[in-house]
Amino acid sequence: MAEISRRTLLSRAALLAGLAAGAGLGLTKGVRHKVAVPPPPAPAALTGALARQQALLAGYDSMAHHYGTRPALAALRSDVVAHGDALRALLELYPGWRLARAGSSGPSASGPGATSLAQLAAASTAGASALTAAALAWPATEQHALEVVPALASIAACLASHLQVLT
Repeated sequence: MAEISRRTLLSRAALLAGLAAGAGLGLTKGVRHKVAVPPPPAPAALTGALARQQALLAGYDSMAHHYGTRPALAALRSDVVAHGDALRALLELYPGWRLARAGSSGPSASGPGATSLAQLAAASTAGASALTAAALAWPATEQHALEVVPALASIAACLASHLQVLT
């Protein structure tokens, strides 16, 4: 029979005791599974504002395509592009929008672009009134209200001032 030293015997006994204690703790501790919950979607007022902005931008592009570029219309178009960038930056505050955007082929503009000054003016008026209503109805306790409300109001004021040029 092979001889076992006391040191080997004690180290193996300590190892077995440690394994038994670990197994005992593992059996008595409950396993809690965390289920991944997707973040809430972005507010509909912001996604709707971005869709309206894209439709308005398509109208300016259509206007430039059919009638050529005018300096005043180019300046208004650059404002609309800046509005889109600002709305996208606001939507980046909401992780649900990033997931929805990654899952889709990209946001699409609703409806055909406007092709006359009157249609651009009507689209600007509708956009300004929708943004004003969204800014006034935005909950003050919402996490990003301090960023969203002033931006919506500023974009609405800019669209309202476009009417002076378009009419």
